[in-house]
Amino acid sequence: MNKVTVLGLTAFVILLGCSSPREQCVSNAQSPRLIAMNDRSIVAQNLERGYAIHKQQVPHSYQGQCQDKNLKYYSCIVNASRTQETPVAIDMQREETKLKQLDAKIKRLAEDERRQVAECNLLPDD
Repeated sequence: MNKVTVLGLTAFVILLGCSSPREQCVSNAQSPRLIAMNDRSIVAQNLERGYAIHKQQVPHSYQGQCQDKNLKYYSCIVNASRTQETPVAIDMQREETKLKQLDAKIKRLAEDERRQVAECNLLPDD
């Protein structure tokens, strides 16, 4: 899962705590389709580019400033990480097959979502 998906799902979970039973039900019904649409977007971007992008966190150190217990600054080595993106070769035919499968899956999920939302509308909206 990429960062956008993780952040979106995190925001989704946080907002669930503030919503009514009907809104929670609708959100739960929409979630699988939205995840599949995000996956489809990634595959489509890979096909458009002709390659995938692998992202990984790479640790590194740099000269920075730290504070001691008396709040005085001193020079120190700071450990951090950065995101490194690397192009990765893809099998275009396999990606096109994956895209078609995701399109079919999204269609099925949309039908399931419509049915579930209709059931959600029977719940109280408070």
